[in-house]
Amino acid sequence: MLDAEDVAGSELLEVEARYVSASGELVTTTVGALDGVEVVRGLPVRRISSHAGQRHYPGSFWSATTGAHVDYESRLELDRLWLADFDPAVAWMASQPLWLCGSDGAARRRHAPDLLLQGRDGSFTVVDVKPAEFAVRPEVAAVFAWTGRLCAAAGWRYEVWSGAPAVVLDNVRTLASARRADLVDPDASATVLDVVSSEMSISAVMAAASPPVPRSLALSGLMWLLWSGQLAADLEQPLSGDSLVLRPEGSR
Repeated sequence: MLDAEDVAGSELLEVEARYVSASGELVTTTVGALDGVEVVRGLPVRRISSHAGQRHYPGSFWSATTGAHVDYESRLELDRLWLADFDPAVAWMASQPLWLCGSDGAARRRHAPDLLLQGRDGSFTVVDVKPAEFAVRPEVAAVFAWTGRLCAAAGWRYEVWSGAPAVVLDNVRTLASARRADLVDPDASATVLDVVSSEMSISAVMAAASPPVPRSLALSGLMWLLWSGQLAADLEQPLSGDSLVLRPEGSR
């Protein structure tokens, strides 16, 4: 016999979900029947507009993870995309991935989450990006709570994201200058990686790697190794020559 929680979960799985396939076809289904891979590889369900005088700053983010552009609606959403692109657990990402349409008690809701992240472990995470002061407003919190219940019923993770430390974001954006593997000298990267046999400062690594590798190539190689996770550093502190780098136990 189903208990009240099971009944509520089965009802949530029948909530309508709409997404646009990679071929441009509008697909209408239920939360319980969603194919996460098709959704995350699909097209945005709504256009992000731009006009004079608007308060937010939309744009298009080039993702090293997907090798393509991902639209964003605000600078805060852009920050979340930077972290997703840097995250070794993320295999793919999409913005404005689907519409969720259904009842929430007496309320009728229609909501398009900001992002969908596909994990390398096969998991999916739905992300709503909202400044903390707005996320706690009752009408917004109610929509997010409903979305969270839908995701839980479908076996997906749900995240309401309101920001990260500025120093972490600054460091990630700095390392991103070398995120294009095809623009980094592989021999330079290999030389830098060979140098790091234990925890060393960036200055010490550079001194050991150049010469024989030109300093500019060694630096881009080091940044690529940090971006790709083959080396690690404390990103909660500003990166400098004194920053320590090491080989993590499980590299990307």
